[in-house]
Amino acid sequence: MENEYYYNETITRFYDTVYENPPQLIAGMKYYLDEINNTNGAVLEAGVGTGRIFLPALATGADMYGFDYSEKMLARLKEKLPAKEHHRVWNADMRRFDSGMSYSLVISPFRVFQHMLTIDDQLNALNSIYNVLEPGGMLIFDVFYPDLKRITHPLENVLEFDGEYLPGHKLQRFFSVKYDNLIQQMDLNFKFIWEEGGQEKTDTFSTKLRYYFRYELENLIGRTNFKLEKIYGDFKRSELNSKSSEFIVMCRK
Repeated sequence: MENEYYYNETITRFYDTVYENPPQLIAGMKYYLDEINNTNGAVLEAGVGTGRIFLPALATGADMYGFDYSEKMLARLKEKLPAKEHHRVWNADMRRFDSGMSYSLVISPFRVFQHMLTIDDQLNALNSIYNVLEPGGMLIFDVFYPDLKRITHPLENVLEFDGEYLPGHKLQRFFSVKYDNLIQQMDLNFKFIWEEGGQEKTDTFSTKLRYYFRYELENLIGRTNFKLEKIYGDFKRSELNSKSSEFIVMCRK
């Protein structure tokens, strides 16, 4: 089976620290929370992670559910979630799942869909989501708008985060990326350096992501029973243009 990505203990441990404040993630979070608040009915998050969107949505009264492929990420989420609500989250593969429920809205935020490396992966994920949506229900997911200059220049050991994971405990994260433009795939490698027990520790994590172009996405949706309703160019719901940073894809059942 393709794309068996694995979140190790290090990336899971520091995930919330690294992704707490980036402006693009904050904008994405606001966008998805607005869509959830405007939804009547159950909402499913495909790729719920540690609950960055799930938890505030649930706290405001949304009927939220979520699954993730990573047991380690789910364990982090459940640490924050009251035991009586643990039934709302579970381990599943978005390419082949059936929750036994139907939903008014399914979201897959923060580039989860870019873990779908092959066309079969992509179609299987879309069809699995389609099957759990109510008639007229909506799927929303985001992937980045590929910068042609960036995807032709590999990067090596770029400092991405420099801060603390606990008071007085330093954490740095570096990233490297290589591109294979023939298969539209990027190979990401993260290096963590942190202070613990008076010592400097280090670990790495690698993953692969697929990137997409506009008409490729339109054609992909066209191969399913979804109706493509809109593709926005950012989380402010701007029309697509040469300065777009995201593809925000909205599909209707």
